[in-house]
Amino acid sequence: MLHSISQQRRELCWYWRRSLASAALALLAVAPTTSIAQPTTLTDGVLLVATREVPPFAMRDEQGVWRGISIELTEAFRRELEKTTGDVYTIEYRDMGIEPMLAAVENGEVDMAAAAITVNFEREKRLDFSHAFHSSGLGIAAGAGDRVTGLFGLVRSILSPTFLGVVAALLSTMLATGVAIYYFERHVNREQFGGGFFRGVASGLWWSAVTLTTVGYGDKVPKSPAGRFIGLLWMFSGLFIIASFTAAITSALTLTQLRSRINGPADLPRARVATVEGSTSAAYLRARRIYARGEPDIDAALEDLIEGRVDAVVYDAPVLRYEVHNRFEEEVVVLPAEFERQDYAFALPPNSPLRETVNQALLRTTSDADWSDSLARLLGEPTLE
Repeated sequence: MLHSISQQRRELCWYWRRSLASAALALLAVAPTTSIAQPTTLTDGVLLVATREVPPFAMRDEQGVWRGISIELTEAFRRELEKTTGDVYTIEYRDMGIEPMLAAVENGEVDMAAAAITVNFEREKRLDFSHAFHSSGLGIAAGAGDRVTGLFGLVRSILSPTFLGVVAALLSTMLATGVAIYYFERHVNREQFGGGFFRGVASGLWWSAVTLTTVGYGDKVPKSPAGRFIGLLWMFSGLFIIASFTAAITSALTLTQLRSRINGPADLPRARVATVEGSTSAAYLRARRIYARGEPDIDAALEDLIEGRVDAVVYDAPVLRYEVHNRFEEEVVVLPAEFERQDYAFALPPNSPLRETVNQALLRTTSDADWSDSLARLLGEPTLE
């Protein structure tokens, strides 16, 4: 009896073990697999680097040779790699757009990407990144002509065609009213509106001015029925004319502020904005429901600004300052404030064996005393020399 019970227990344990093993195998069979792209093997001593023209981080000179912040750091990494492995490597740069570049890194088609690549959550889910080698923020570029301030800006506003048109219309209306009152009063009211054409019209112009401004000195009063009708009509019309003229003056006095529509990121929702498609600046604007005109590169976005198609361009502040300083200084100004911190790093395939060597090269280079001057030179900023 006891032997039979023991035998049943052993069979039951064996049954449960087999069931659990089968269930585990079934779960493994249906579980999704994640393939991690491995980087290229650096065969033939060639380091494949994806990049694109984003001055001052990556750009071609007149001979077609790549230069810039990211390029100099890539060369530093190559030297560090040669020191670590004892082999000799050359760098092959592949010019790509931002999305093809990130896809090539993710799929292991290149060893790394070096340009103005900022680190964010969405990219970190797909790629590995090196240590950040530069930190900045987003910037805003606006039209230089829209930033006129001070006394010159006020004079420019007062002399604007719109304001001068309002003044001309007012003077023309006053003159027409003065001529009309002279015509009807010249015979019945010679004492106030007589004395020849020019003197009579001058008296009529004076009357129309004091009546329009509601001063009403009373020194000149129409006596004829037609003259009094014109006077009544002119007094009621003056209410609307003065209101319109006051609005024009107010607009002129505040035109400097109205022209400077963009003073910071808080003004972007009410402005026409351009940026570069696929960039972190585009993601920033999209997250805040700010519609932006997408362009393939920063040059096209700045051309939109110069041509008046947009009011502002939002992009990486170092890139904006470099482009404006070197190409658009007369037409565009970059606002001093930066926002939404941006950390620039190299993009690497997931689990890349090169990451440690890249980080060592970055730390060694950026901690050198000469790097600050090199960085300032590449950014187009003044150095201590």
